Amino acid sequence: MSKKPYIDFIARRYFSSRKKVKMISTTTIITIIGTFLGTFAIIAALSVMNGFRDMLFERTQDMSPDLTFYVKNASAEDRAGLKTRLKENKKIEVATPSIERKMLVTAGEYQLLAFVKGVSPAEYRKILKIEPYLQKKRFLTDDLSKTAYPEIVIGLSLANKIGVSIGDTLTLVSLLDIKTYNAPSIRCIVRDIYNVTVFDYDYRAYMHLLDMQYLLDEPNPHQFEVELQPNADLAAENKHWKRTVPETVRVMTWWEEHLELFSAMEIEKYATFLVLNLIVILAGFNLISSMVMLLLEKKWEIGILQSMGCGPRDAYRIYFRLGWYTGGLGMALGAVFALTLLLIQQYFPFFIMPGADDVYIFKYVPVIVSVWDVLATLLMVSALITFSSLVPARKANRVRPLDAIKTKQ
Repeated sequence: MSKKPYIDFIARRYFSSRKKVKMISTTTIITIIGTFLGTFAIIAALSVMNGFRDMLFERTQDMSPDLTFYVKNASAEDRAGLKTRLKENKKIEVATPSIERKMLVTAGEYQLLAFVKGVSPAEYRKILKIEPYLQKKRFLTDDLSKTAYPEIVIGLSLANKIGVSIGDTLTLVSLLDIKTYNAPSIRCIVRDIYNVTVFDYDYRAYMHLLDMQYLLDEPNPHQFEVELQPNADLAAENKHWKRTVPETVRVMTWWEEHLELFSAMEIEKYATFLVLNLIVILAGFNLISSMVMLLLEKKWEIGILQSMGCGPRDAYRIYFRLGWYTGGLGMALGAVFALTLLLIQQYFPFFIMPGADDVYIFKYVPVIVSVWDVLATLLMVSALITFSSLVPARKANRVRPLDAIKTKQ
């Protein structure tokens, strides 16, 4: 920044004064609007994507264990050893066995293939945070002696497909376990229905582990599902167990189970950031054109200033600062307006999702404002404004006083 006060004074005068050529003022206004919209759109889009991502992460974690150990192909000795190690590990809050099988779910004339998981209800409640999504807030009964029929909890999409509601009965048929002429089957009563609306969880079902073992005649668990202590490092535990488990055991985190989708969401966020910067790039071209046109209009004045003792780089500084006054104003207004609106939506939501009652389980548009996203946006927009300001500033620096004065004559 120059210490000469007249540089700021001239730059402000050029910015606020009426231009002889109206097109210069029009282009300047378009530049301010462009940088305003670009900054606002980038911050808003990234914040909304953060909100949807965190909502998806939260619900996925509610429906998934931290770690899953697939032991279906492991030997009895390896399963027993792993179970003992999991129970003794102090970083693990709960480790529970489960069995999962794709079955034919039928009710009357309707039927659908769906994944059904057998779990121990008392232990699995520490893993599956399903209560907020249940219609009647009732999960499976842990003590089978207190139930007259096998119970099942199913997703809303599955319930709608086969036409059942709470209290109705349905039949599970395990087509993969046909040993004679008939497939194993069991009749269950619908204990409750949940609605998560992420992935295919609403097309799944849960039943008691003992009922599943009875149906499949299979005492061995297919996996051990683990929930870590709140202060445990999931990444470190994942690496530790992958190094130490037998080769026949496969370990997956909740993130790795859906890695393709989560990675695609991250790539989509970066792509959105880059694409929306095209708005700012367009505003940058307008900034260059308006500054060049203003330079042509004020070329004689620049020559006079130089002949009066203006430094050789002062014309450069004047037009560089003028470019920042124009683009920086739009960027500042866009950032302030975006942050104000988004923070209100984040903490005091008011913008309702279209069709929220029929399509989405959440009513308001989810928004999470990230400091790093805001900083990245401001840095990118600042870089584009700086580059756009350099072009007319370098042209102003090459103006020769005598040529400029002759041009006026």
